[in-house]
Amino acid sequence: MRTRSRVAPFALAAVVLGSGLGWATTAAADPGSAAPAVALSCYGSAKSYTTDSVGFWPTGSGFAYTTSNCADINVKPTTTRRVRVCWKTSGTCNAYRNAPAGQWTVAASDVLDGSGYWLDFEGSGVSRGQVAA
Repeated sequence: MRTRSRVAPFALAAVVLGSGLGWATTAAADPGSAAPAVALSCYGSAKSYTTDSVGFWPTGSGFAYTTSNCADINVKPTTTRRVRVCWKTSGTCNAYRNAPAGQWTVAASDVLDGSGYWLDFEGSGVSRGQVAA
């Protein structure tokens, strides 16, 4: 008799956990949920930025580096700005792109992981926002 009373709670717990795993598996297997997970990974790893008074980030002599989280360099400024990406290896920059306030904008696309870069915001003045790369 005592054996059954101990087994019943464990059996119930296994059923509850098993059904929860079934839900998680179903959600993960849904092809429609794959794309949002990738986007969340990229934007979820975003960092806050504040430029210097000339419009460069990172400030000083350092560089930012791309990661495997994002295929692009994305910026989300708090005010509308024009931004371009400049590359550590070549010192060249791409064309300025308009980045509307509060919206994610691709500043550079199809970037290699581990690439050193800095952001150059057109005009003088401090810019704040987020960057995901």
